[in-house]
Amino acid sequence: MQEPGSLYRQLRKERHLTLQQVADSENSVSFISKFEKGSSQISFNRMMHLLGKINFSVEEFLYLQGRDTIQPIKSTFMSHHPIYLTAPFMTPMVTLLNSLTGDSATSATLPRSIEQYDAKIHQLEDAGNLNWQHYLAILYQIQKVLIQNDASPAGDPKTAFTKLRQLSRPIVTYLYNIDNWSTFEILLFSISHFAMPLQTVHRLSKIAIKRTTSTETFPMMPQMRFELLFGLFSTYINFREMTWAKETLDSIVKLLEKDTDSNFAIMLRFYRGWYDYIDSNGSVGEEMMTDVAVMFKLLNLRQPADLISKIIPQIKRNQRDPEKSMIFLF
Repeated sequence: MQEPGSLYRQLRKERHLTLQQVADSENSVSFISKFEKGSSQISFNRMMHLLGKINFSVEEFLYLQGRDTIQPIKSTFMSHHPIYLTAPFMTPMVTLLNSLTGDSATSATLPRSIEQYDAKIHQLEDAGNLNWQHYLAILYQIQKVLIQNDASPAGDPKTAFTKLRQLSRPIVTYLYNIDNWSTFEILLFSISHFAMPLQTVHRLSKIAIKRTTSTETFPMMPQMRFELLFGLFSTYINFREMTWAKETLDSIVKLLEKDTDSNFAIMLRFYRGWYDYIDSNGSVGEEMMTDVAVMFKLLNLRQPADLISKIIPQIKRNQRDPEKSMIFLF
């Protein structure tokens, strides 16, 4: 991550401004010089004032500062719209999220054995009292249970889900206790909800939308809310909670009334086809899903088009044998 003073100096020079031109009674030439060299700290208010001198927003400054080192969120179908946030929890959590979506290229740093998972968990637990590290350790424990179950010839999904429910309890408690959710809570719920009891997921889904209303105009929040609801839909339909799956689609429609996005509107058609296919025991819905893949191809969005083409056969298998062919999308 580029040092703030170094980045500020770069931006100032790109605007052909001298130290004298950005200095004033708030920030002297001497202070700005020391700040740019990294030998002096700066308060948030003084930083905002300095950025105003070069006509640059705080949001853009933080984006540029973390862009090259912070791993963005790339959703299952919307990887062409990555989300960047300059927060210490972003790269560790997104790395784990990518492992769940099968993005091996961006999850290369993940542990490759149970022993490595244990070491990672202990490392996070010993890292300090930052609560995001504590919850990330829990997420790794959840991932470890999944890997152990998949690797075992005698793996029992019911036993695995019982363990997952127990592991997710601290996360559930945390989410219930936060009155105003930020992107961290949305991301945490998105990654962990499949490990929670379905009744709890359903209650928290209502809370998630209600408690993000104060930040709903934050540029990244609408996309994260859409992604969360699409992920919840996949969980509900895996367990054949059709009423909740339909309710989630209705919630997406309401969000689209506030935040119109053609890509998410197209994706809604895919999920409606998915719902219809499962609800009708495979009689209808396939054509609607296939249409979406065609639409994305026409928009030259090959990645979501190809992914949908791969998921449709999985949905067909899930319709025939739900317990052995679950599909969780994040």
